Amino acid sequence: MRRILLIIAVLTLSSAALSAQIVPGLEYSDLKYIYNAKEYKSMQGDPYSPFLSAVGSFFIPGLGQFCCGERGRGLGMFAAGVAIDGAFFFCGRQFVYYLNRNESGLLDLDSDLFTNYEEAAKWAGTALTLGGIALVYGVVCCIDAVSVAKVRNMYWRDLQKLGSVQFEMHPTLGFAPDNNNATPVAGMALSVKF
Repeated sequence: MRRILLIIAVLTLSSAALSAQIVPGLEYSDLKYIYNAKEYKSMQGDPYSPFLSAVGSFFIPGLGQFCCGERGRGLGMFAAGVAIDGAFFFCGRQFVYYLNRNESGLLDLDSDLFTNYEEAAKWAGTALTLGGIALVYGVVCCIDAVSVAKVRNMYWRDLQKLGSVQFEMHPTLGFAPDNNNATPVAGMALSVKF
């Protein structure tokens, strides 16, 4: 009897220890230490698409993360993307400002191209650098969105499994034969449903 109780206790404690990490409401910042996105295998019914998350995050930084339920992460990436793009457009506008203009303020492409070549070159270099940074940032957002989608899918699967395990204990009463007599025996039955 002691062995049976010990086995039941070990099974209960081990299942509780395994499910202690997987609780509803975890964010990606916690989940990335539990799950490895490289181990992800696509399954039918996954709620998040890594491909669509990547495409969304390339065109609008943070969109893929936002759609995967990581709203704070998505908004932070969006804000950083807006700052990089804003700086890029400002530098591009400054470059255009130093192009040669006629009396009415329109660009005059027939005469010398720049009114101030040094300033225009400075702003062009800065704009090109920021454009490269924006492109690299878009790729980084794509990679992060794919990782977030994969990890959130694995987490969602574990939450589904966690909700489907049920433990039930039922009292039992039986009779054991004892030298032509029946002795009543009481006990507990454990049923586990997956």
